[in-house]
Amino acid sequence: MDNNTILHNYQDWLMHHQMPPGKKKTLLAAIELFSQQGYNGTSTAQIAEKAGISQATIFKYFKTKSDLLADIMQPMIPELKKDFLPRLKKHHQLEEAIHFIVQDRFHFLAQNADLIKILIQEALVSEDLRQKLLTALQTSIAKDFHDYWQILKQHNPHINPQLKALDVVRTNASLLFAYFAQRFILMIPSQSQTQDLDLIEKQILSLLTLK
Repeated sequence: MDNNTILHNYQDWLMHHQMPPGKKKTLLAAIELFSQQGYNGTSTAQIAEKAGISQATIFKYFKTKSDLLADIMQPMIPELKKDFLPRLKKHHQLEEAIHFIVQDRFHFLAQNADLIKILIQEALVSEDLRQKLLTALQTSIAKDFHDYWQILKQHNPHINPQLKALDVVRTNASLLFAYFAQRFILMIPSQSQTQDLDLIEKQILSLLTLK
C-alpha cells in the first residue's frame, strides 16, 4: 500500500507547502472544528480561538468562511486520483482490480477521515457542493478511468458490457462512502474490517458482472 499520498496526513501536507503561519493555523483549526461540529456549527471566532490567532488574521487570508472551506477542500479531488490510476492499470483481471480499488481507496478515506467527514456532511446540505463533486467525478476521475475500463472489459468477458466507466466509479464510490460513514461518522464499530471490505468487493463484483 502506497503511503506517500499527499493527503496521508493533512498536517504533513500543510507543512510541505509554503504559506504564512497564520493561514496554516487557521486551516488546521478549521478542519478539526468542521469535522467535529460541522461547517454551519462552527464560527470564525471559534476557529480563531482554536488557532490562537485573531479573527482579523483569518479574514486576511479568507474573505469568507465559505472561502476557507473551499481552500480546505481544494486538494481533495486531485488527490483522489493522484498516483492511483497508474497503479490500478497494472491489474488486468477484474477481481484483482476491484480488490485494489476497495483496499486502496478505503485506506485513503480512513487516513483522511476528518477531510472526508467534512466533505460528506457539507455535501448532504449543499446542492452547490454536490454538483461540484459530481462534475469533478464525471470530468476528471471517470474520464481518466474510461480507457482502463475498456481494457478490463477486453480481458474479462464476464463483465456486463452495458456498464460505462461512470457507472463503475459511482458503484465503487457509493459503497465505500457508505461504509466510511458507518465507521467514521455514525461511529458503528466493526468486528472485522477485513471481512467488511471483502464483502464490499463481492457486492461490487456482483453488480459489474453478468448473472
